[in-house]
Amino acid sequence: MEDLIDNHEIAMIDKDASNLDRIPFEVNVTAGNGLEEEVLKSADIDEAEIVLSTTSEDRTNVLIGSMSKLLTDCFTIARVSDPSFANIWKTREGAFGIDAMVDRSNLTAKQITDLLWFQSTRQESINEELYCQGKVKMSEFRLESGSELIEKTVQQSDKYSEINIAGIFRDSDFILVSTDTVFEEGDRIMVFGSPQKVDEFGISIASKEIEPVQDTFDILGGGDVGYQTALLLEDTPLSIRIFEKNPKRAQFLSEHLSQAMVLQADITERSIWEEENIPESDIILVSTDNDATNILATLIGKEYETRRLVSVVHEQQYLSLFESLDITRIVHPREVVASSITSYIQDSYTANVTELEHDIGEVFEIKIDAKSQILDKTISELKESFDQPFAVGAIVRHNHSVIPSSDTIVKLGDKLVILTTGKAEDIVEKL
Repeated sequence: MEDLIDNHEIAMIDKDASNLDRIPFEVNVTAGNGLEEEVLKSADIDEAEIVLSTTSEDRTNVLIGSMSKLLTDCFTIARVSDPSFANIWKTREGAFGIDAMVDRSNLTAKQITDLLWFQSTRQESINEELYCQGKVKMSEFRLESGSELIEKTVQQSDKYSEINIAGIFRDSDFILVSTDTVFEEGDRIMVFGSPQKVDEFGISIASKEIEPVQDTFDILGGGDVGYQTALLLEDTPLSIRIFEKNPKRAQFLSEHLSQAMVLQADITERSIWEEENIPESDIILVSTDNDATNILATLIGKEYETRRLVSVVHEQQYLSLFESLDITRIVHPREVVASSITSYIQDSYTANVTELEHDIGEVFEIKIDAKSQILDKTISELKESFDQPFAVGAIVRHNHSVIPSSDTIVKLGDKLVILTTGKAEDIVEKL
């Protein structure tokens, strides 16, 4: 909701009125059961263009979406956790009367497998996105000990003139770089440019000590996220192991996965790590359904100095704790779902929006037409026109990627890939 409040009129329904009292935004609120027609109508569902059902119960979300479709011609989005609902919806057109179904486990697993492929090449990025029909690539790299960029300023790194280092995740902060920004060990830098040049940059700064992911992948926790991740990797040459403590769940996994090896074991026991040689795995995913277990297993992995450690965190309150561990990647399923839902809506007025983690910023692309207020302005003049800080990561002009300087003039037909801190609604509106 926070992502959409500035540009949309929002109504909310919740059984618990006290939940509605805590909402820090101006929204129309209705206390009641969203499965009751009278409650839906009292929330003016007949005027809604989009209905989101995001309760904790999958069946309730599906039913709310179906009822909404019967009462109005709105676009319905239902969030589900059980993959069986999404499988039915995908394979049977029009199932449940839902226009879009957001599968939390599958989306989270997809983000994890994407990361794995990024780590399977010498460039070792930890996030990637393509913009402008693949002409611009944004990749995120971690500056490890020994990187030649550390303690240099952006201006001193002029040998990389064919890419644009536009933003930095540092500790819990996100900053846009300037010419005098100094790189530090552990920085996660956001790089823009043509796919070839970004990949070449990634290879040039990659650690020579760590080999790309090629062979082994251990999944510690066989819940929905771990299971869906293993499913997505079934037909790959990776050797996959899943460690699951619950005997019944371990039996389920062994019956439904044809390639992965399932081991019934408690991943919080150090003896298991040593007996099964877990620390030597190319990449480790900690993905139980319990954050306390995940944090303990992650701490064990850190103690063993594992090569790559990815952990799932379910509750927002524990994000900062996981971030303090400085591991390869943290995956927050709720954030993944929120970003996916927001994209359905924002895509109607902005092309290819990417929300940065924890809503700390956005990347989006926009085409400059004859009515644009920034036509024929330089990049420096463009930045002076807005109060909110932002960076132009790249420009696509005549089908080619261009790294802009402060003197670059914005031309008719240009496609700009823009990086912002915070939400980008005001910039989008003016552009």
